[in-house]
Amino acid sequence: MIDGIVAGLASGTAYAILAVCVVVLFRLTGVLNFAQAALGAFGAYLCYALAGAHLPLWLAALAGLAAAGIIAGLVGWVLARWFSTPTTTERIVVSVVFLIVLLAAGFRLFGDTPRVMPSLLPEGVLTIGGVRVSLTTVVALGLAVAVAVGVSLLLRHTHVGVRLQAMSERPMTVQLLRVNTRALSIGAWAGTGVLSALALLLVAPARNQTFESMSFLVIPALAAALLGGFSNIWVAAGSGLAIGAIEGAAARIDGLANYRGALPFVLIVIALIWMRRRRVWDDAR
Repeated sequence: MIDGIVAGLASGTAYAILAVCVVVLFRLTGVLNFAQAALGAFGAYLCYALAGAHLPLWLAALAGLAAAGIIAGLVGWVLARWFSTPTTTERIVVSVVFLIVLLAAGFRLFGDTPRVMPSLLPEGVLTIGGVRVSLTTVVALGLAVAVAVGVSLLLRHTHVGVRLQAMSERPMTVQLLRVNTRALSIGAWAGTGVLSALALLLVAPARNQTFESMSFLVIPALAAALLGGFSNIWVAAGSGLAIGAIEGAAARIDGLANYRGALPFVLIVIALIWMRRRRVWDDAR
């Protein structure tokens, strides 16, 4: 069981980082980005395609990260330029269209067959309390914690973070103060695109999934973000790790292994019911 939980943490780190990216974009721009994982998958697959063309792996990784950041920044520019004051429905439609475009482009460029992907890190195993933990899992877990800490510090204790939060809460006031909100929005999109690609670059070698299946890793990430109310970075990151650990544990239990992919949906339903229940209690008071 413990081995399964540790194995699930590798995927959980990706869920956690993607969930943090979803929360950050939602808090700063009001867009629920359904294409968050597809961005990372595009950068990861581009990296391995270039590596397969005999480009050094480190250079291919930089190219993949840059591509994910540029594509995300371009989407951020489009939204800031033509959808500066969209309704909630329009934001959702734009996000879904972005996901469909990335899925179509990824299918045309990379196909629909799983690929064996080289690891960015050397193979190594640590033994902690009798449990074998891969070096990739340790690094990915450290990255997830670092992302949560870094984003929290950025938003709370830096001048840029204050502007970003002001942009999401009082956009018209920020514009009157001559703050370049478009550049801030593009920067937020580009940064989350790079982080998504980095997360999937770390976990992809252990999964060997197709581009499509990697793109839908956004579902457990959305479940984690929902548990955090799309506002709490730490709850979203912790929920992502927990979902990965639960999936890993379920994989070791007969009768649950074939249904572990449905766990995020179960958590989403439970979270929605609980939130609705709290609203009913509040209205009754």
